[in-house]
Amino acid sequence: MSVRLDAVAKAKAAYVAARLGLEHELREKMRTDLANLSTQIDIAVRFASEAGESKAAILRALGTKDYGTINASLQRTQGVTEVVGFNELDNVYSMDGHVLTVRYVEHGSKKISGTATFNVSWFDSNRIFLQGNEALWNDTFTIRNDVIANLDGVHSGEYYDEVKVWLMERSSK
Repeated sequence: MSVRLDAVAKAKAAYVAARLGLEHELREKMRTDLANLSTQIDIAVRFASEAGESKAAILRALGTKDYGTINASLQRTQGVTEVVGFNELDNVYSMDGHVLTVRYVEHGSKKISGTATFNVSWFDSNRIFLQGNEALWNDTFTIRNDVIANLDGVHSGEYYDEVKVWLMERSSK
């Protein structure tokens, strides 16, 4: 086999290996993200039920007629209670004027730890822009600030959505 054909074969093998790895990562991410969202549904069902909403109304909100769905959801969230008046995210986020301080300790699905501050700009009632006040990398490019990486200038994602909800709750008070 010529050197050029060997290069083609090696490139194809690298492509196949990378594709398999990426497909595995994507399946794993989808599994964990959907599991997190499913848990959020279960908790919402629990809180709606405890607030006195009828099972029929909860079923309509879920888009199903199967009472087993509610019963299974309530079973999965036994012992979960809503804490009224205190939001645990108040320990993670704080605002001073238009500056948001974020303190993560193994937070979210990526288990991010770190601290950063952001200037907050509201574009409309549903969109915010976070501009980090710290650098993404330290001076020697050996330590990355994952808080900045996941919030600076982004408009979607788990961490952005959480901050947005927290900020919207604060602005409605």
